[in-house]
Amino acid sequence: MLQCAALRAETPPEVLMAGHTTPVVEPVWQPPEPQENSTQFRANSEESIPLLVGFEDGVSFHTPDEVFALRIRLMEQTDFKLFIPRNQQPARPGVYIPRFRIYFEGNISKSFEYEMSLQRSIEGQFDLLDANIDFRPSEEFQIRIGRFLVPYSYDWYDHLEQFFITPERGLYPLNFGLSREAGIMFWGELNEDALQYAIGWFSGQIAGLADTNTTQDFVAYLNVRPFAESRNHEVRYINVGVSGAIGDQAFPGEALPMRTSIQSSENDEAAQAASAIFLEFEEGVEVLGTRDQGAIHAAWYIRGLSLESEYEVGRFGFRNHEHESGEVTVYGYQIAVAYFITGEEVTERTVVIPLRPFDPASGCHGIGAIEPFVRFSHLSLGEEIFESDLANPDDWTRTASTIDMGWNWYPNRYIKFYFDWQISLFDTPVLINADTGERRKNNHLFWLRGQVYY
Repeated sequence: MLQCAALRAETPPEVLMAGHTTPVVEPVWQPPEPQENSTQFRANSEESIPLLVGFEDGVSFHTPDEVFALRIRLMEQTDFKLFIPRNQQPARPGVYIPRFRIYFEGNISKSFEYEMSLQRSIEGQFDLLDANIDFRPSEEFQIRIGRFLVPYSYDWYDHLEQFFITPERGLYPLNFGLSREAGIMFWGELNEDALQYAIGWFSGQIAGLADTNTTQDFVAYLNVRPFAESRNHEVRYINVGVSGAIGDQAFPGEALPMRTSIQSSENDEAAQAASAIFLEFEEGVEVLGTRDQGAIHAAWYIRGLSLESEYEVGRFGFRNHEHESGEVTVYGYQIAVAYFITGEEVTERTVVIPLRPFDPASGCHGIGAIEPFVRFSHLSLGEEIFESDLANPDDWTRTASTIDMGWNWYPNRYIKFYFDWQISLFDTPVLINADTGERRKNNHLFWLRGQVYY
């Protein structure tokens, strides 16, 4: 029953420490020989520094004073996708691994934190995801340098992929989100997270893993909980905010297709097969020029309810195959609702600890946590997309919507399953099979995702 309690409790059994009667971890670090001008090393020269090991949400190693720390975490997602109709091209039913990640994070002194993570994505490439260092003189003012999530849009910046309500983001952030870039960011949290802000300059790379763009994006984000100090729990976790990005694509970049169920930085065979496409650019079309975006968001977390919404608008530069440049306006919005029918409560999208974990081998015979959800997402591109000869109106649509309905099941705090029925709706018929010439104004995706995050 101890294992069952550990799955249920917020804090697991105590870590191992040198000197305890429980199994010990021998000290792995010895201070250097004292120097004449080093009173600290002289005072500690006869003592070794013990290493503590923990197993809460990953494997962590840290010194008792937490001046030095390293935590290793893993995340893996496996998708089972069934597209209806089944004869779509290039989307194909099958098994996909959208993300496999290894995280290394910790701190070096109380003022500096670091993060490095590697990812194997849907394209099959294993490459750097994040690599940054964070200077934290206080919670109110921090500086982060390196590669990390760009603070544009609530859907991207507020919570990570493992905490989503639905398997993936809405249509606008899925296709136009800035994702992760290299840069510098000034950010902080005031009044116990009642106000969160971020402002930074980033490389401006919108597709691919390497930065080939020489100009920078200026990005800003603000989130406020206006009733954070209220005694009324019903309104304490209401969030409202804005974000924006101003940038420029100085050198031509690849124009990726508009997809419904994956976020991809490449356009290889695996990425093509893992999602339905509702707009594909003509051969030779490139991303070039203006890239300005703005968004407003609102979210409400109350007891077992999660309600998230966001409206986005953008202006993007393109160049067609005849080297004529132009701009396309884009707007989109999404609203998602989820509720834990098993009694769990949320104040934000983060780790879920089921009240009654399901782990029969450990004596846990509960049903886990169950969270039904529904989301509506919409994306519309301006008429310039066809008028500027960027895409063929006979094959594609400039307006699409998706409806996601399903539920999430959390057997324990480390495992999560998504069961999703996604309905895609198009304003004009979309080419789904080039061989037969079949076109449809809707399609369906039955989507099961299994996730491990430890």
